[in-house]
Amino acid sequence: MDGRLAHVVSSADITDNKRNEALVEYLANYDSLTNLPNRRMLVKECERRIDKTQEGGEGYLLFFDIDGFKKINDTFGHEAGDEFLVQLGQFFSGIPLLHDAIYRNGGDEFIAIIDGDKTEANIRNLASFIHRRFAQPWRLKRGEVFCNVSIGVARYPEDGRTAEELLLKADQAMYKVKKAGGKGVLFGYEL
Repeated sequence: MDGRLAHVVSSADITDNKRNEALVEYLANYDSLTNLPNRRMLVKECERRIDKTQEGGEGYLLFFDIDGFKKINDTFGHEAGDEFLVQLGQFFSGIPLLHDAIYRNGGDEFIAIIDGDKTEANIRNLASFIHRRFAQPWRLKRGEVFCNVSIGVARYPEDGRTAEELLLKADQAMYKVKKAGGKGVLFGYEL
């Protein structure tokens, strides 16, 4: 006002904005119940791994569907169903081969992506291990439950060159297992 130069300094605390951005990013990529990566992350990671295998190599996409999950919700309530899904997430992510490879697709469906240094025999052994666990009861606050798991497997790049193609092939294989009574594993090429 009197002709002299002045400097104006302003500051703003953006801590809350950064925290909110991180929360939005987390909620967009992770399942809020199990804290596992969600379908969105699954598709991104699957596409990344497919691109990586373009130079040679292969991998597997495993589709797990819980047989009898609806009965848990109907018998014990949705809170028990949620508790069971959390236990499943912990079980799957506790398996060394699946530790950083398991995703919740939604509902009672879980997906794993396994790189190609594993063989079909490794995948069948993994399925056997998982089926042995499912032969035992799962302990919930409201009681014990028994379920089966149907497993469909797609191998890339043979069964598909996109995440959606692999998910479809693994889903078709899983559905065939479920239709036959569950408790099994089927590879896409066996369809």
